[in-house]
Amino acid sequence: MFASILRYRWLRELRALWPWAVGLLLLALAGQLALTSPRTSVNLDSIGSLRALPGQAITLSHPVSERVLVTYTSGREGGLDLRFEQARLAPETLELLRRVGIMAPAVEAPASWITRAEPGIGAESMSSFEVAAVDSGKLPRTLLLRVLAGATPRQVRLELLARGAPLEVTLALPWTGDAHAPRKMLRLGETELLLPGALPIKLLIPPEASMRAIISLPDKPQASQSADLEFGTFTGREGGGLAVSALGIEAAPGAGSLLACGGTAGSLLWRAAGRLATGDCPESVGPITVRSLQLRSDMADLTVGGDAWVLEDGQPLGEDLLSRLRQQPVWWALLLLVDGLLLLWALLAIVPGPRRITVRGVFISYRRADSGPRVGRLHDRLVARLGAERVFLDLESIPAGEDFDRFIADSLSRVDIVLAVIGPQWLELRDEHGQRRLDAESDLVRREIAAALLAGVRVIPVLVGGAPMPTADQLPSDIAALAGRNAMAIGDLKFLRDADDLIDQFEYAPVHSTGNGTP
Repeated sequence: MFASILRYRWLRELRALWPWAVGLLLLALAGQLALTSPRTSVNLDSIGSLRALPGQAITLSHPVSERVLVTYTSGREGGLDLRFEQARLAPETLELLRRVGIMAPAVEAPASWITRAEPGIGAESMSSFEVAAVDSGKLPRTLLLRVLAGATPRQVRLELLARGAPLEVTLALPWTGDAHAPRKMLRLGETELLLPGALPIKLLIPPEASMRAIISLPDKPQASQSADLEFGTFTGREGGGLAVSALGIEAAPGAGSLLACGGTAGSLLWRAAGRLATGDCPESVGPITVRSLQLRSDMADLTVGGDAWVLEDGQPLGEDLLSRLRQQPVWWALLLLVDGLLLLWALLAIVPGPRRITVRGVFISYRRADSGPRVGRLHDRLVARLGAERVFLDLESIPAGEDFDRFIADSLSRVDIVLAVIGPQWLELRDEHGQRRLDAESDLVRREIAAALLAGVRVIPVLVGGAPMPTADQLPSDIAALAGRNAMAIGDLKFLRDADDLIDQFEYAPVHSTGNGTP
């Protein structure tokens, strides 16, 4: 039943090229699978605060524009202690201390800063620190903040480290006018200095040297208490923050829980999964704004904003390009159409087609006065494709003195196909008496076609010169069955192509055929 599908030459040629169809289909599917890798950027405001647990590090990459990086001010009943792996007093601080009669060492050493209240004074006043770049033209490459577990539920700990540039840390207590206000204890190496509360202190921290903050929260039951660090010029009412090109949160040392690379709204990252998984952010095309960090004893919440490409727990967030195509009906329909056409092309390989046969010979029946020149061209093409020994042309193939009927019967026994060539005058050519030649029982063309039909040979009407196919009532009764045969037309302008299409038909027989030409 499927054999008729392949009656067209172009379909047979497509069927022969089915490996190309399979290859193109696989290539198309692979390309569409690749479209699931590019990801759109995500608006960080929409995913809420980012959480870091004790032991996890928050990495802020390539801060831009802001010299002030982090600031913190404690509550009036809180405490703040700082530990520095390495630090030295800034020159302006050394000069300030000298003026008030305090001689401090100009050395780089481990340091600590402790706020303590005098006995009997009670609660401390607010204490604060500010972390900034020493040089506004050279900001740190990376700012790392590691959340540490608190020793008590009312204590939070944070470690801060800068890579690529030194930092300066300014420490201060406000002046309250009270002579017994809390004082600051500064230890620098082996030297301890007890400083007035209102005296500002500035320390210089070399790159890769860590600073650890130990913050004590008020010892009063409250629903949620936290130490709030602010970044850049952020204020709760005015917004703002520190612009960075990327931020990450470690799940464990060396393993990422979250990586966000700054982008623009709706932008695509073509190698999202691969690049983000290796921690490789593209060149920044948009900033991530880091606003605040709420520290509690058991966790920290980082508030950020902006657009970014995000990898969370190994999975890229945001829509892929294929999902975006689904939202465009026209493009999605074209993509499905291409897939469908390639699939149909590949399926042609399994469609049961006509059975290939071996053509023993072809007999050409024609009228010289009607289609002689065209038959000559057709004969040459048949000889070129099949060989002269398998092509029989009635008038040229009949030896002199041979009996017509015996020659026709002998020729038909050696061929599988008879071509009945019908030209514009084939049906109406008349003899010298004005009678139609086809109506005469002695007409050679009529006898050839009638004998072929009677013998069950496959007869193909071949229309040339624009001739129409005769109807059954236009033909004598012994060849009226010719009108029911499927005809092939050969045009003058497309003669060779049409002739080749005709010859291609010789090579196949329908699966259900029981004619003489069936093996």
